[in-house]
Amino acid sequence: MKKMALIGGGSVRTYYFVESLMKFYKEMDIGELCIMDSDAEKLAYFGGIAGYLIQREKSGLNVTLTDNPVEAVRGAEYIVTTVRVGQDEARAKDERIALNLGLIGQETTGAGGFSYAVRTIPVMLSYMELVEKYAAPDAIVFNFTNPSGLVTQALYDGGYGNIIGICDNATGIKIDVAEALQVNACELMVKVYGLNHLSWANRVELLGEDILPALLSHDGFVESFHQFQYFDRKLVRHLGEIPNGYLYYYYHKERALQNLLAAKESRGEFICRNNHEMMGALRAHDIEKEPEACLRIYRDFMQRREGSYMQLELGEKQEAAQPVKPSELGIPALVGKAPATEVYEGYAGVVFNYIDSMQYGRNIDLAVSVPNRGAILDMAEDDVVEVTCTIGKDGAVPMSFSREEIAPSNLLLMKTIKRYEKLTVEAVRKKSKEAAVEALTIHPLVADYGLAVKLVEAYCAHNLPWIGEWK
Repeated sequence: MKKMALIGGGSVRTYYFVESLMKFYKEMDIGELCIMDSDAEKLAYFGGIAGYLIQREKSGLNVTLTDNPVEAVRGAEYIVTTVRVGQDEARAKDERIALNLGLIGQETTGAGGFSYAVRTIPVMLSYMELVEKYAAPDAIVFNFTNPSGLVTQALYDGGYGNIIGICDNATGIKIDVAEALQVNACELMVKVYGLNHLSWANRVELLGEDILPALLSHDGFVESFHQFQYFDRKLVRHLGEIPNGYLYYYYHKERALQNLLAAKESRGEFICRNNHEMMGALRAHDIEKEPEACLRIYRDFMQRREGSYMQLELGEKQEAAQPVKPSELGIPALVGKAPATEVYEGYAGVVFNYIDSMQYGRNIDLAVSVPNRGAILDMAEDDVVEVTCTIGKDGAVPMSFSREEIAPSNLLLMKTIKRYEKLTVEAVRKKSKEAAVEALTIHPLVADYGLAVKLVEAYCAHNLPWIGEWK
């Protein structure tokens, strides 16, 4: 039986991870889960709630909690990282610093993502040193630590391999299409290309046939499809692809910014307040003596959190159009549901699909972040890209994308953001304000030298406890 380590297990999402793991750990031959976090209180509650779930199910899966990263990774075949350096308070300040300068501060795509990255990359590199020294030979690291694509790039640039950048956003496209068509996700092959939180799906295959053109030509589908709710439908038809929801910040930058500036609190501030109130409610109960009470509190606060997703940026509640009936789409291949063979349950599902397909050679398709290695011809070999890969016994093999498949405007945006990412990694390595200013100056959501200088000064002061003095 194999060992899995969850680094950053004091996260509010640990319960979801373990809930999914419970269903599939036997098939993956996992016998031990070590949940690690440096915050003892959050580890006790969120790791404790997850541990209670496992105990209640009498599964036999061995779960331990620790604040020692060496203990966590020692002998582990699989390591999942979901680290939040600075916790919720730092995220809230990341976003507010940018908003005070009239800029989008979103924690991955916006300027806040830069701040999050510069204090996170050194910590993640230190964890990788421990993985290399103490984990099992050929251990796989699944990096969910945000900004996931940028952090994964930094780890590869730091000389570490066998890392898979994961995100539930790219796989969400496949899930949403499957639900709209009332088929199982395993029946579809969705071809995704781009960078993390900056990707497009340009092909949706059902029984070997690309049905995306038929879907996009149907007004009912375009108006009702969940992934399109963020975008002007004329833009969707012009793109001829399914854009990742985070592209909203680029395609509708002014709308997003004005809505964020008008809001009483940022997304980060809401999350910080919600989690603070959750912890206050949890502290009134002993996790060991009253686990059910803690679980009820947790679920109530998480429901409030999830129901608010993207509402600030959109400015108002979006009324979903009536879903179109699959029979009205005129696609003969829509013949019913095949047995489900893949797992789609947030980022945990990405991890489990990967392990299962590699272990049993199932060769499923999965969108993950890996070095380009020729997948996208006009990107560098060592650029970490988010593309659909075939996952088999040899791990992830990226699918190829011809020049004709990728719109020139999309490629330009990808190359610009990749340049920003590489400069950010350089800035962290050299502790260089100059590289940091260049990175933010070329970022489309900043795009101003004077603002970049102000951001770098503010973020260096904010992150001083983690990054030290920069020159």
